[in-house]
Amino acid sequence: MDLVTKIFALSQGNDIATNVVINTDTNWTIGTIVGTAINWVSLIAGVVAFFYLIYSGFLYLTAGGNADAAKKGQQGILNAIIGIVIIALSYAIFTAVVKQFS
Repeated sequence: MDLVTKIFALSQGNDIATNVVINTDTNWTIGTIVGTAINWVSLIAGVVAFFYLIYSGFLYLTAGGNADAAKKGQQGILNAIIGIVIIALSYAIFTAVVKQFS
C-alpha cells in the first residue's frame, strides 16, 4: 500500500493506516542549510563539468585536422577533468570536516 493510499485511508478513519509516519521535521539550523547548499552546489557543478567534458570531447572529435580546434578540445577536456577532481575533493573535504565537528 503506497503512502497516498494510507493517508487517504487515515483521513477516512480506516484502522489500517494508523501507523503512518509523515516526516514533518522543520528544524533547520545553519549547519543543515549550509550542508544542503553545498550538496546542491556540488551536484550542479559536477553536472556542468560533466557536460563540458562531453562538449569538449565533441569539439576534439570533430576538429577534422584543424590543429586549433583540436587544441581547444584537448584543453577543454583537461579543464573539465581538473574541475571534476576539484569538485570531488572539495566535497570530500567538506564531508570530513562536518563529520569531525558533529
